[in-house]
Amino acid sequence: MSRIVNIAIASVGGQGGLTLSRALAIAAVLDGYSVRTGETLGMSQRFGSVLSYVRIGKRVFSPTFSTGEADFLLGLELVESVRALPLLRDGGVAVVADTLKIPISASLEKMSPRVDELIRELTRRSRAVIVPASKIARDAGNPRAANMVVLGVFQGISGLLTETSLRKAISEVVPGKWLETSMKAFDEGLKYGVSVRTVP
Repeated sequence: MSRIVNIAIASVGGQGGLTLSRALAIAAVLDGYSVRTGETLGMSQRFGSVLSYVRIGKRVFSPTFSTGEADFLLGLELVESVRALPLLRDGGVAVVADTLKIPISASLEKMSPRVDELIRELTRRSRAVIVPASKIARDAGNPRAANMVVLGVFQGISGLLTETSLRKAISEVVPGKWLETSMKAFDEGLKYGVSVRTVP
């Protein structure tokens, strides 16, 4: 790639957002790129807000980026994905799981957002691909692998990294007992992403 690609990952604690960022970073290094990552943890315990930054290119120095600079937003939860939308540049792509797991901070604010409203906001403000990630993960035999589904969809749409490197990265970040089903979740996500990408 001739430029730096910025990827924002929005999730809540316990969904595997940091695992997703690690898999991307490892795969990028295996493909010969320079990578920097960073995180902001709103409430770092389970169900707190988590925002990760991944920057990939030939030479990358800073681990984070600013508003309007993300090429991709990968979202594992709808509320956090809408919150992270300002990071996405004009024309950027949001790949978001259709999961509503209201983070603690939103609960404290007595927010009660609806799935359809959040999806409408995402599609209105970005080139959004809404993914039934939890269902795909369950069908793959691992309900906790929605993050791997989103990773697969991202790869299917972007073709940013090589599938070989991504599979090696997944094998490094996923515990052995969950590896087979996580890889299957990635494969199903990849198929989904390719099908979306090839729609006229």
